[in-house]
Amino acid sequence: MSHQVALSFEDGVTRFITCEPDQTVADASYRQRINIPLDCRDGACGTCKALCESGDFDGGTYIDDALTDDEAARGYVLPCSMTPRSDLVLRIATTSEVAKTQAGTFEATITGLDRLSPTTVALTIETPQRDDLAFLPGQYVNITVPGTDETRSYSFSNGPDEKSLTFLMKLAPGGVMSDYLTGRAGVGDQLTFTGPHGSFFLRETDRPVLLLAGGTGLAPILSILRTMVATGSRRPVHLIYGASTDDDVVELGTIAELAARLPQLTWDYVVSDPATAAPNKGYVMSLIGDEHLYDGDVAVYLCGPPPMVEAVRGHFTERGIEPTGVYYEKFAVAAVPDTAVPDTADTDGADTDTTGDDGMAGRVGRDGRVGGDGREPTEPEATMDSAVLALEPEPLLEVAALGAGEGRRIAGQDTFPGTTAEPVGAHVAAARPAAAEADTMRAIARQPIWPGGEGRPLDRDPGEELLPAGAARAVAGQEMHAADEAMRPLSAGPETTTTATTGPPAATSRPVADAPEASNASATTPTPATTPATATTPATTRAGAAASETADGYEIGEEHPSVHESDAVFDARQALELGVVELTIGRLTSQQLSGFRLLAEATVPYVDGDRFVDAAAYTETNAAFHDYLFTLTGNDHLLQAYRALGVKGHMDEVLRDATWCDPRCTQDHLDIVAAFEAGDRQTARALIAEHGARSKATTRRAMKDAERATRPAFVSPGRFDGKVVVVTGSAQGIGERAARRIGAEGGQVVLADRSDLVTGVADDVVAAGGRAHAVLADLETFEGAQSVVAAALERFGRIDVLINNVGGAMWFKPYTEFTAEQIQAEINRSLMTTLWSCRAVLPDMVRQGGGTVVNVSSVARRGIHRIPYSAAKGGINAITESLALEYADAGIRVVATAPGGTEAPPRRIPRGGDTPATEQEQAWFQAHIDQTVDSSLLKRYGTLDEQAAVIAFLASDEAAYVTGTVVPVAGGDQG
Repeated sequence: MSHQVALSFEDGVTRFITCEPDQTVADASYRQRINIPLDCRDGACGTCKALCESGDFDGGTYIDDALTDDEAARGYVLPCSMTPRSDLVLRIATTSEVAKTQAGTFEATITGLDRLSPTTVALTIETPQRDDLAFLPGQYVNITVPGTDETRSYSFSNGPDEKSLTFLMKLAPGGVMSDYLTGRAGVGDQLTFTGPHGSFFLRETDRPVLLLAGGTGLAPILSILRTMVATGSRRPVHLIYGASTDDDVVELGTIAELAARLPQLTWDYVVSDPATAAPNKGYVMSLIGDEHLYDGDVAVYLCGPPPMVEAVRGHFTERGIEPTGVYYEKFAVAAVPDTAVPDTADTDGADTDTTGDDGMAGRVGRDGRVGGDGREPTEPEATMDSAVLALEPEPLLEVAALGAGEGRRIAGQDTFPGTTAEPVGAHVAAARPAAAEADTMRAIARQPIWPGGEGRPLDRDPGEELLPAGAARAVAGQEMHAADEAMRPLSAGPETTTTATTGPPAATSRPVADAPEASNASATTPTPATTPATATTPATTRAGAAASETADGYEIGEEHPSVHESDAVFDARQALELGVVELTIGRLTSQQLSGFRLLAEATVPYVDGDRFVDAAAYTETNAAFHDYLFTLTGNDHLLQAYRALGVKGHMDEVLRDATWCDPRCTQDHLDIVAAFEAGDRQTARALIAEHGARSKATTRRAMKDAERATRPAFVSPGRFDGKVVVVTGSAQGIGERAARRIGAEGGQVVLADRSDLVTGVADDVVAAGGRAHAVLADLETFEGAQSVVAAALERFGRIDVLINNVGGAMWFKPYTEFTAEQIQAEINRSLMTTLWSCRAVLPDMVRQGGGTVVNVSSVARRGIHRIPYSAAKGGINAITESLALEYADAGIRVVATAPGGTEAPPRRIPRGGDTPATEQEQAWFQAHIDQTVDSSLLKRYGTLDEQAAVIAFLASDEAAYVTGTVVPVAGGDQG
């Protein structure tokens, strides 16, 4: 029986963990991602010493130097040695921040300020803590604007091993950082930054690379290219750099220098301004050629705001291209503060999401632009934050006032309220006419988008809030911020349908979807520097994309074709982990290494040689081990990126019934820790790669075994040709196996269950060449039974066989321990479901002149500690015999099987009863198992195939002379 342990920290925070009786508190804490102080792990140092305020425990073994007798008498304990005997409350001698690791804080000095263009500044800084700063090419930091409490996010443009740190910053007049850079900044100034942050970084493979950057989004791309030069990379790489105006184009010389040092690098750039002098005019997609895509075997790194990212992804979708990996960052808007631009065009009133003025520090405009504004420098902008920006320090021009409502509405909604605007523009001598200004505000890239006029407000339901712009937060319509969010199902095959039923069919039941949609539509208005004015984002997004929106106001994501296919999952994990090695090795404290080793050791008991002792426990402890390094980076984005891959969920599903494990998997964990303890980077990297290969082998084997296990062991081909067979309770267990066998023997199978897992079984039947239709229904009601019959008739036109399999004991205890409610629940589950289904199907069988009903009873009609269930199954036998008599003249056979104890995989859907928790409840449960085995002459449990064989025989025409009979299938136990 597990116990709850409350960990009370000095700062008043209390965290709760679940601890098994044979598990140390420290082990449980680390498995549940709470990293309490720890060093030796075996009661030798006292680092983890805590005060037990309540509860019983076994203190374990430890030395006196770690915990004296006097301390133990006063209630002090060592979580690394103690195991609970009851719920506990421990006072931990530190703050809750110990349970988390945050990004580092660094002091730096400005060593360079270079105005690269009228719109862009390059900032260079140096920090005396450079040896403590490890980052990956593509990551960013949050810089505190000197003289303020504001922070802005900027990507490194330098390589990870370079001493000086460089950033590209887009100037946004009125922006906090821009005002500092153009008005107060100077070489020698001190500033502070935190980081690194982000999971957008160069993955290590040999695959060709396509880099797409807009404006100052070039910064992380330059960091990636510099890293490729420094490491001697031979990967083919092509860069496409987009900007809005010629003023926004920077660092062409730097790109050329990198290309000279990286022979396999090719590159080009494009400007969207029609008046550009650049060799290419248009958008980044126009320069993506087939030669850059390698038939999809390419890693795409894409930096930009949501419109750019969505437009490029949409471009790939429209062309039918599915790159092996797409890694991207999206950046939110930073509005110009009201105090900086008084009485000007509408703003959000404050900098949003603590993002940078420029878009990402180069990271393609947090102002919502890609590298530039896409308009003439004198034109007022229609940026995402509606802020009117100006170029500094050139003379500004006044904006002519617009008429009431003129040019300030989108789809009839007031978007840009009229104000007295501050001067905007640059190097222009006279104000433009009001009509020209209004035309500008209705256009994107000088193309008119919104016609003039008052417009009409959009209708929406009274009282409803407008929906948030969710496209930047979602993949396939699913929120991805939380690591454990469930993904929408992939499209089912065309032969499989699912009917959802909740009550009696008013007319007819119809399939919900023959091929469920894998994603929801989303649309984002494009931004000039990246997409044409008429472009939209793709209507659908591939399943298997992982994205997370951060507090920094931008979205990180990556996509892989069918990422939840086993190999792709582990390849993606390996790529992230190799990056994490660079950030953590040689930088972990002894306490952190101790925690790492504890988690590695926690996986060992669940594998014995090449066999799983407990696959579920291994999956849980393995996930904690792999999570740990990500938490130590202090980079939530990396942790989110890892969790969004769904590795644990994938392993939960695939390894659920697995027995084989690569024998080196747990040793890998220990060896990886040893490499970290030795600071051996190369060995750690090699082990992570080898461990990934072993993980793939383990899951491949599990999937093959699972496929083999679901395949019927015995098949009589064609036995059910032309027959329509309804199988209830077919999501798992005996019902599932019977449905699979009948499908393999030519039957048209209607699978009914209350769990949507039944759709997966139907998919499998179809994949194996059969025909199947899944129906979701509650068969404990007559309405639910009617809906199943109606769905089967609608789909196939008749019902030849009904197999009533719903049932199963829910509680195991003496009869006097049952409540009235529990007794009724057992009867509803194991008796009424058959009564209702027979009542629903018999009228149609009578009309068609015949049919067969196979009921699934049990030899447990004579058994202990499940009396209500036994009574229900006795009732099934009575139903079988009586209906056989009553409907023989109608050509209807009614038969039953009476299974004994049957081996089956762990239930994926609980029956609804309580799991035996106390020793007494466990003893009652064990007694019923012992009685079941003892009653069998063969002294064993049967198999699912053995049960399905008898059901299939009785349901077939081979048993045409059998009716009114209950056949025990229990190894000689007659019930």
